[in-house]
Parts: sequence; C-alpha cells; structure tokens
Amino acid sequence: ALRGFGHNDYDAVSNRQLVQDAGANVAAISYHFGGKRELYLATAAYLAEQLGEGIREQQARIEQALPDASAADCRRMLGQLLGDFALRLLVGPLSEDAPGFIFREQNHPTDAFDVLYERFFGPMHAVMAKLVAGARGLEQVDTECRLVAHALTGPTIAFRAARTTLLRHLGRDAYTDEDVAQIQVLLRAITEAALDYQAFGSNPVPSNPPSPNSGADR
Repeated sequence: ALRGFGHNDYDAVSNRQLVQDAGANVAAISYHFGGKRELYLATAAYLAEQLGEGIREQQARIEQALPDASAADCRRMLGQLLGDFALRLLVGPLSEDAPGFIFREQNHPTDAFDVLYERFFGPMHAVMAKLVAGARGLEQVDTECRLVAHALTGPTIAFRAARTTLLRHLGRDAYTDEDVAQIQVLLRAITEAALDYQAFGSNPVPSNPPSPNSGADR
C-alpha cells in the first residue's frame, strides 16, 4: 500500500492493484482493514512507525538529558537527530516510497496527516524546538525556536524532494555513501548557522565586529 499510495494519488490506486501487489486475494483489504480508506490510514500509521524506528528512542534519551544539558550538548544532540533523520529519508528502506505519501499529505492533508503528525512529526518537531531553545540558552520554547526547528528540516527534505535534479547535476543515478556523508556534514553546518541566527527583535553582535573606522557601514 505504501508503494502504491507513495507514487499515485489516492483515487488512482485501485483495490485490485493493491491486492495484486501484495500477492493477496481480493477480499484481503476488507477482511483485514475494513476498506481502502482504512488501509490508507493504516499505511500512514505504518509509515510513522517505520520513520520513528530508532529515532523515538533517541528522542526519549534527549528528553531525559534536556534538564541538565548545556548549550553545546543541545547543539550536538540536534545535529545527531537531524543527521539520523537525513540518513533515513535519503537512503533508508522507505526512501523511495515514503516521500510521495508525505508530500501529498503536506499539500492536501487528510485524516492520514493527523496520524503522521501525532505519531511522528509532532513529537520530533517538539523535541527539535526544545533543543533549539537549549542551544540558545532559553528556558522556554518560543515561536522563533519553532520556526528555526522547522527550517532545519527543510534542507534535508530538499535533498530528497529535489534529488533527481541534484543527481543529474552530479552525473549519477543514486547518492553514493560519500554523497550522503557530505550532505550530513553540510546539514550540521546549516544547523550551526541557524542556531546562531537571531531573526526577530534582536541585532546580535558579529563574531568579529568591524572597527569604527573600517568603513563597513558605508
């Protein structure tokens, strides 16, 4: 079902196609799930479960460590969490079928999006926002922390959503292990830059502010 719904609109996937792909009989969907719609929701639950495999344990460790974590600890944990998510999205077993399902639900959300959000995206986004707050020395998660957390998922998604364009530019058919390693390094650098960025209501002092006579303000 994930393969079918991941590459086609809901209405374009027939029950006959689903049971044929599964090697099951025509009554299997109604017997096990009650109908196609219920199977679609079960597919969303399966996808959330598979995406969260391994990451949920990591999130639990982060939540446990957060009360005593330093800003440096939060930066490290956030970079590791995003790196693991990138690996799963780019080359994991779901990398071919999951993105289409997710992107369709993002653009035209149904009740399946509620399943994805409650079981995977919501908890991951929440812990990322807490790490952003911790990395910035804040006691509470504010709107900017949530915006930064969301922005940090963008580059990872771009490497998957626009994969065909990048692979054409690189002159290959698939990401190599070296490509993925370099992408992870780049994502960590983007994470560091985003954590240092103060978007609203502040003007941070540059790491190396220009001297008054440098003419940098002209």
